Parts: sequence; structure tokens; C-alpha cells
Amino acid sequence: MNAGTWIGIVGGIVGLLVGVGAVVATGGSTGIYMGLGMLALFGGMFYLFYRLFFKPMINASRLQKIGLPGKAKILEVRDTGVTINNSPQVKLVLEVKNNFGQKYTTQCRVLVSRINPGAYQPGMELPVKIDPKNEMNVVIDFTETAKDVTSSASIFSQPDQTMLKSELEQLQKDNDAINLSGRPARAIIKKYTWLGVNVNGNNPYVELQVEVLPENTPAFSGTTKGVIAEASVNKYQPGQEIFVKYDFYDNSKIVINHS
Repeated sequence: MNAGTWIGIVGGIVGLLVGVGAVVATGGSTGIYMGLGMLALFGGMFYLFYRLFFKPMINASRLQKIGLPGKAKILEVRDTGVTINNSPQVKLVLEVKNNFGQKYTTQCRVLVSRINPGAYQPGMELPVKIDPKNEMNVVIDFTETAKDVTSSASIFSQPDQTMLKSELEQLQKDNDAINLSGRPARAIIKKYTWLGVNVNGNNPYVELQVEVLPENTPAFSGTTKGVIAEASVNKYQPGQEIFVKYDFYDNSKIVINHS
């Protein structure tokens, strides 16, 4: 955590104490009670903010420097209901494997970018840093994650880039055919999976598991792939309703109807 954050914490504490002191000094006989009330109210708010925001930052910063490296598999992703700078915070239930090969389950919290809400999914493996004094205290090792992303990008820029281009071109041809002859329907998104690639900027290439709801035939489940506009990512999250077209004779062929 940088010096500016520490300055903010210390400045907030000093400001609170100065304010309480001023109220006590000028409030006469009731000043001490008003000061204690302010101290309890604002002190409680500051403590809550510290527990939710500053303490995890301090812990993560410390473990990035002194933590022991390990690997973890995501077992569950839970919403915490906390949002910071428009980025939701999630709780990850992890199966951690340390350098001795031992496995155990613990939890950590992490912010998720609003333009990549599917960044953490059950089954994913992540590098982590483990507190040498408390193995249950674990944070994601963003240094290693960044290396992995750079490495993947470098590999992708060679033959995989051609493969992706071919895949997207074939997907577009298939989607065009379904758009021409397919039947329209409503669909409910069951799962959103980012496929690790952004197209033409920050537009994610994703796979959606959907429940298709035709008007006069039974509902059915299926999957579809497509590129989603960056600004529309929140409209394609689990539980959201979208419009699709599907092949009446082959229900496995589904395309997102952007029109």
C-alpha cells in the first residue's frame, strides 16, 4: 500500500481527534458528551471502512512481499454485496496447494473489474501467496498472474492468432445463416464465461449458457458464443434476459440476436 494511503488514514484519524477536541473545548457542559458521541459515530464508521477496505489492502500488500508461493483452485465465487469504484468485491472459496503438496480450503476477497465480471470462475487455478504464520490467510499473487497473462498474449500473438481469426470468421458465417432462417426467442442467461480474448479493443469474446424460451414449443438449454460490446457486458450476466435466434431443426445452434 502506497504512502498516500497511509497519509489518508493518519490524516483521517488526526482530523477526527481535532474535531472532537474542538467540540469538547467549545461545547460547555455538554461538550464532552457531544465529543464522545462524535467519537463513537465517526470512529465506528472509520473502523468499518478500515475493515472492509484498508485492512485487506494492507494484508495483500504485505503478503505480496513476504508470502509463500502456492497454487489454488476456485471452488466457489460468492458476492459480498460490496462495491468499490464500481468494481464488485467477491469472496473466493479456494482449495490451496502449498509447496509441500498439502491441500486445504480457505477464503479470500478480491475486486472484480466491471468490464470483466467473469474473471473468476469455479475450476480456475490461480497463483497465490500464503501467510507463513497463518496458512489460512491467502491472497492472489497478481505478480504471477500478470506474468501468465503476458505469456499467454505472447503465445496467442503467433499461430493462435490465426486460429482465433478462423474461429471468429466461421462463427460469423454460422451466425449469419441462423440469423437468416432461425426462429427468434427469449432466453435467460445461466452462465457467462469469458474466453480469455478481447476483440477490437476491450470487447470480450464469451460463451453463454442459456435457457431458451420459444413461444409455442418447450424450453431447452444450450450454449452460444459471441463478441459482446464492452459497454453491454452487464446486460449479459446470469439471470439477465436476452433475445436469440435458434435453428428449429437443430436446437444446439443458437445465436445472440443483437438487433
